[in-house]
Amino acid sequence: MSGAFKRIRRKIWFILNVGVVLWLLVGVYCLQVPPYEYWEAGFISFSLPGALVLNFVFFIYWLLRRSWLILLPLSVMVLGWQYHSRFLALNFRKEEPLEAKELEVLSFNVHVFNAYDDRDGSELEASAEMIEWVATHPADVYCLQEFYNNNTKGSTVYNTVSRIGQRYDKFRHFSVAHKDWNKGEIGIAIFSKYPIFNKGVIEFGETKHNRAIFADLNIQGDTVRVYSAHLQSMNIKAQDIENTYSSIGNQDKMKQEGRNLARRLRRGFIARGHQVELLLDHISQSPYPVIVCGDFNDIPFSYTYQVLSKELSNAFEEAGVGVGATYNGPIPFLRIDNQFYSNGLRAYDFRTYPEMGLSDHLPISAKYVLEKRD
Repeated sequence: MSGAFKRIRRKIWFILNVGVVLWLLVGVYCLQVPPYEYWEAGFISFSLPGALVLNFVFFIYWLLRRSWLILLPLSVMVLGWQYHSRFLALNFRKEEPLEAKELEVLSFNVHVFNAYDDRDGSELEASAEMIEWVATHPADVYCLQEFYNNNTKGSTVYNTVSRIGQRYDKFRHFSVAHKDWNKGEIGIAIFSKYPIFNKGVIEFGETKHNRAIFADLNIQGDTVRVYSAHLQSMNIKAQDIENTYSSIGNQDKMKQEGRNLARRLRRGFIARGHQVELLLDHISQSPYPVIVCGDFNDIPFSYTYQVLSKELSNAFEEAGVGVGATYNGPIPFLRIDNQFYSNGLRAYDFRTYPEMGLSDHLPISAKYVLEKRD
């Protein structure tokens, strides 16, 4: 009887393992599908991290059982390592460049420096701390999303163009998406210690909040084009997550909250699908090596990430360590801020900054080597 039970159990585990492999194959295929053509593909690819984790569980199970069936999850891990490395980077060895031009780039969604949380003055000290942290960071270039500047009389903290750019003698490109009720300017900014000799804005259709900007930098005789992008938000707030958790046990409320989340995710998938293609079309026309920074509001298992990674390398994958989560909110392990780069550059160091937890995003920085051209 025990022998028959073991055979049945083994068969069940094998069938489940095959199911996970099929899930992974379908998910990888869905990464290639534009969400505006088939939005369901966005949800399937969004679930890929779960399939990767389950495949690893099966690997451990067959390993402990000393079964030849370990070849099934192992082959998936080997053949699909590029997708595992999107989730977990293992670049422990740093190759310091010798006698080469280097460029360090900081990317940070600064969440309007918490200015909207400071109407009663309670966040003023935290805002000043965040602005000073950015202004004194040793990076050569800052790419800042949800940037906020207010030059009205009496604004001694939020006059950020002056506090970050003019005070530290940096060249700057600030694209204002809109102005608020208090004449504050909100948009995307690039600050650079190297001269900016050309710059521009990439509009994403009707949306005014999301856009990308670029700046061509003269780096001791070489040129690098740097992009700072902010793609369509997921529009999921911490309160939405809490409402979903609190609705567990209430079937009607849970269905309603689930539909609301799914609707917002679907709108985001579709919008970012269009936006990333506009961005990539502009990148493809660059005559210079490029670095593309930003808040992409999409995980590494998405059409957005897939489209960019086909043409560009990712600094976290090439030079990072660990999970590299950048979302500073109630959903753990989300990496939605990235730096991509083209040929002509090589990333050799990548960092996230969990100590700067004043925004809903964590800052990231990468160091690059400008490779010599023939």
